[in-house]
Parts: sequence; C-alpha cells; structure tokens
Amino acid sequence: MFLSIVIPAYNESENIISVLEELQNTIKTLSEVNEFEIIVVDDHSSDNTYDVISRYGETKNNSKSIRLTRRSGSHTALRAGLAHAKGDAVLCISADGQDNPNDLKEMIDKIEKGNQIVWALRQNRDESFFSKLFSIFFYKLLRWITGNEIPQINLANADFFLLSKKVVNAVNQCPERNTSLFGLLIWLGFQQDYIIYERRKRKAGNSKWNFRSRMRLAKDWVIAFSGMPLKLMSVAGLIIAAIGFMYAIFILVYSLLGYAKPGWAEMAIL
Repeated sequence: MFLSIVIPAYNESENIISVLEELQNTIKTLSEVNEFEIIVVDDHSSDNTYDVISRYGETKNNSKSIRLTRRSGSHTALRAGLAHAKGDAVLCISADGQDNPNDLKEMIDKIEKGNQIVWALRQNRDESFFSKLFSIFFYKLLRWITGNEIPQINLANADFFLLSKKVVNAVNQCPERNTSLFGLLIWLGFQQDYIIYERRKRKAGNSKWNFRSRMRLAKDWVIAFSGMPLKLMSVAGLIIAAIGFMYAIFILVYSLLGYAKPGWAEMAIL
C-alpha cells in the first residue's frame, strides 16, 4: 500500500516535529505499507509552524507542506491535503499528538476487508459537560440532516480516520468550499467501520477547537446538507402572509363599522 498522511496544523510548532517523527517510526513497522508520504497543511498559523515543517521537509523526501492563504479551519485544511494526496489510502490525523498512530495497523486491516472509511473513536471524552452535550447534539443533528444512519458509529467521539482512494476521489469531486468533511463523508454513504482507542494528552499548548469554531462548523453543516434554511424561509413567508391577510380582514371590518376615514382602509390593505 502507498499511504498518504494528511495533517492539518494551526500554531502547532511545539508539537508537529514529534508527531511527524512518531508517524515515520510507526509506519516503518507496518508490513502493509511499502511507500508513504506526509502532507502537513498549515492553516495560516500565526507562529512559525510553517517554517518548522518546511525545514523538516527539506530533510525528508516523503514530507511536504502546504500553507493556506488565510485561516479556514481544520476541515478546509484537510480537504486541501486530500486534493494533493496520491496514496491508495489516506490517514487524516491531528498535529497535537493526541491521536495514536499505533492504531493504524488495525485501521488498515479494516480497509483491506472492504471498508472504505475507518473512524478512530476515543474511549472517553475528557471534556466539560457542556462540550460533551454540544457534541452529542451536534452529531445527532448531522445524522438527521443527512438522512444516513450509522448507529454503531458515534461521531461525537471521532478524532482521526482512514479513507480509501475511492472515497478521496469522491470528496475531491465535491466543489463546496464551506462544508464539513465529517458531514460529507457520512453523506457520501460509503461502507464504514471503526476502532476504539485511548486518546492521549496534548504534548504542548492548548486546543484551538473552541465554541466559535463549533458553531461555525454547525452552520456550515446545516447549510450544506439540508434544505432546512429554505424550508424555514418558506414557513416564515407563509406565516407572515397569513398575518397580513388576517390584518386586511380586520381593517375591512374596522372600515365597514365606520371607524376609519374614507380612503384609509384601501391604502392600508394594499
């Protein structure tokens, strides 16, 4: 297998080298992989992340870097990386060191059994109650919007994933710019499976995944994968029209009872 690895990175200069080294060492132990490439997509970091990965790429022929012209979010960064990936399968993994590449062999085994997407689901979510509640609601909404039910896969716990070349080609054929990669993968409907793993602590720094990022992604999902906005506008239009019609009847009755000045009712109804 020729394996591509796509890593979105934003202000991860303290973590990215150790993550890259761990990936290099892990992949060399896999007999299923005879060739690999690593693509790091810098999401327009404000620190020296891009310089760090560029220097690293100069020492490793199988590593290269891409820098987005503005900050666009991890899902857009992942899609930029997928557009450049050439492998038979593509591993999408984070740059903070929390995802464990030692689980890659199990994921490859599931791909070789015919699955097109393999998710790595964390055993536990070490987050605040509010964050957990938001994630649960978030992914239930996604399933309802897309209409694709995968009951055994809890995407609220999904972190990294492995895609077959067939899935990558399908994703690259979808031209939407503001969308969720997770939502797109569910919507495409390929055969999917998962593994369970223990998520590690961050090596350094703080998470960049905040409430604002979650809300922006939720908005993109709703707009990209449903007709809900159009339906809401239609319903609002009907309600406003009904209110206007009832008010017109009220004005007509008000005028017939002699309370309105001549000419006022006609103008008000129009």
